[in-house]
Amino acid sequence: MKIEEVCDYLRTNGYTEKTFLRNSTFLNSEGRRDKKEVNILPFNQIFISQNQNEVYIVEEKESLFTPAELEKFDNLILTFIQFLSNKDVIKYNINLVLVCPFNTRKNQKEFHKMISFERSKYNCRKIFLDASSNDFNQEMSILPSFALDVQVALKNVQVDSLTKEIKDVMNDNLFNLLVREVDDLALNEILMSLDSKGDFK
Repeated sequence: MKIEEVCDYLRTNGYTEKTFLRNSTFLNSEGRRDKKEVNILPFNQIFISQNQNEVYIVEEKESLFTPAELEKFDNLILTFIQFLSNKDVIKYNINLVLVCPFNTRKNQKEFHKMISFERSKYNCRKIFLDASSNDFNQEMSILPSFALDVQVALKNVQVDSLTKEIKDVMNDNLFNLLVREVDDLALNEILMSLDSKGDFK
């Protein structure tokens, strides 16, 4: 099943599995108040980012998701959102990843109904992945919040040519400040370098 690939992809990118539990008070059979933990986001596969500001919920089905199923997911997420304060950034960063085979030739009408839910972003972002894709890794690359795997191979001649062109339009002090390999680049030094040449107005 492709859901495991999606879950592994999330784990690899620093997301951890999470269950959202809250204490709930209720009246027991004897009429006394009692407490129990309630799962306020009842999905099997939930992942949260390291800084606790984004959630991914992953669901898979061997056929297309129906409008009734998608509305049920929306309602479960809406109920969860009601437990969150407006300051809780998770409230605005919930992603529902729905994995299923598209097979659009056989069931175009149902497919278009399902995909139309992707536009509805009131409670969460809905992202549909085609489980029948020959390149499922490519499918997963549309997930937001992850760095794209882009490889650029420049020849040394190209790098030298670009470096020369940049040096021609920039003063030496500024160029040296920009290419040094230090994490804390001093913005004031760059601005002073620009100002001393009259480049910065």
